[in-house]
Amino acid sequence: MTKPWSFAYASFSRRALARLVDLGVVVALCAALYFFNRTLGFPVKYTSLFKFVRPESATMFMTTDFPGVLATFVAIKLLLAYPYFALMESSSRQATLGKIAMDIKVSDIDGNRISFARATGRYFLKTASATLFVLGYVVSFSDRRQTWHDYIAKTLVIRKNVFPAYYALPRIASVWMFDLPGFARRTAGALPGGYVCISCNFEAAEKSAGCPACGRPFGYVEIGVLRGLLVMNGVLFTIIGGFLSYLTFSVINERLLDDHIGRERTPWGIIFIMSMASLAFATSGLAALGGKRWPIRLILRLAGGLARR
Repeated sequence: MTKPWSFAYASFSRRALARLVDLGVVVALCAALYFFNRTLGFPVKYTSLFKFVRPESATMFMTTDFPGVLATFVAIKLLLAYPYFALMESSSRQATLGKIAMDIKVSDIDGNRISFARATGRYFLKTASATLFVLGYVVSFSDRRQTWHDYIAKTLVIRKNVFPAYYALPRIASVWMFDLPGFARRTAGALPGGYVCISCNFEAAEKSAGCPACGRPFGYVEIGVLRGLLVMNGVLFTIIGGFLSYLTFSVINERLLDDHIGRERTPWGIIFIMSMASLAFATSGLAALGGKRWPIRLILRLAGGLARR
């Protein structure tokens, strides 16, 4: 077992640069296949596999060429990118070419090599991290700088600790995954900050199947996970609230114009519902960004109520 203090957790900048290198590797593989196909006289043609019509509008693109573009993208992800990432990250190097260049690697929670099955799960969980404005990549879900897919797959991205006396992570924790001043903060100990129950705010250093205080099976998580969820929900709800506010303002303007010229109008009831929804999302988002836990608590209770039905 690798000693946890012999490594430092990789920052966002190193991971982003490694990802950029790996993207270049996948593109190079695609280019090599294209030139190989070209050398053979194009035995495999895009137009022979999919119906291609030069799109003249977004609607035309979605109905004619988009299925072929999507199928090509999925084929590249499954046949090139997936084997590249999963095989290399589960190999003895524990790293892709980009991670090797950045001197970082993927490991389990104890710093050991991961299996191909876990590398496979981690790769496909990246889809969840990439959605929702890529917040699953840039938000840390523990003091060990785990992205969303790292936390679910129980993996770490680490590098050799070149300054062990100064850079003794996880003494430096961050809501985001950066090393920049203002993002990082010093914590008192060398271990993660423990666990917290979102429902009753009970905190403890030990992990258990449910909250020891209120007994709820869900919502007893690492403090870093709660911090990450607050940031993600805060950003998302604030954006949704802002968009709904703009849409409501536009609808009200249209309604006033309709009243003036006697045209069929949007009911005020619909406008009222839109206004309340925009206010609810904006309030929840700003509260979550301010560290308030009630938005997450409300989501858990709603999810629990739906699960019991």
